[in-house]
Amino acid sequence: MKLKLLHYQVLCEVLENIHYIYDETVLAETILSRVAESLNAEAGTVFRIGEGACMSVLAAYGAPVSTLRRQRFEVGKGVAGWVAHYVQPVKVDDPKKDKRFTGAVDVRTGFKTRSIIAAPIMARGRPIGVIEFLNCRGGSFALTDLELISMVGREIGIAFENSRLVQRLEKARAFDETLLANLSAGLLVLDPEGRLVKVNPSARRILGFEAEVDEGRPLPVRQALKEYPELVSVLEGVLDSASPVLRREFFLKARGRRLHIGYSGVPMLGPDAVRLGSLLLFQDITAVG
Repeated sequence: MKLKLLHYQVLCEVLENIHYIYDETVLAETILSRVAESLNAEAGTVFRIGEGACMSVLAAYGAPVSTLRRQRFEVGKGVAGWVAHYVQPVKVDDPKKDKRFTGAVDVRTGFKTRSIIAAPIMARGRPIGVIEFLNCRGGSFALTDLELISMVGREIGIAFENSRLVQRLEKARAFDETLLANLSAGLLVLDPEGRLVKVNPSARRILGFEAEVDEGRPLPVRQALKEYPELVSVLEGVLDSASPVLRREFFLKARGRRLHIGYSGVPMLGPDAVRLGSLLLFQDITAVG
């Protein structure tokens, strides 16, 4: 089965753009709009399969999404539910003669469904949703139309997974940043090459350190912290140590004062004990001493 030239163009556009959209709703709306225009379809819907065989409407084209969200959709019921259950694409030219078509949404909304194509949205070998289009204005949908949305369904699934991973990473990064910002102790993080990659707010306050730290282009610790030679010496000792350096003290000149610093240094190890870097936690204990 050969795709039409226009279908190839649509597929290329989808592949080019969807993996850079990390909001699932925006992603679904963007795809529905572009593919519906290509198919000359009156309406389209992206469903998400949830718990308990429930199918929620993620996005809609040609109808208010709020209206569709008031309807109940289930795996195994209706044409979209059949696709979700059997994980097969489907083309229905005369819904009234197809037992899978319930017509419940038509009754509630006044819409008249004349033709349907639908395909599963796949991720990691399992169905996570359905993409469906209704009423080809030029007559019936073609088999090439079904092939197109089947390909799009597979790509949407990959994009949804990417979106979830990005959101998890963003949440993890936000958690880390919040943790570092609220840590009372100063924290310095070095990469395996001894370059300074992170300085938390408490470290800046204790040291009076104002320089920017570019994680993409980190500077060697001797260059980044050249105004604090005593601190550089301590950090190099932590870098050279294969085990944690706990509860040590040293004196440091910073902010025009001689500070008494308590610190602990820890090597960061990954799988197979691969050195990922080192971190130094420290406190100004001048007042205590």
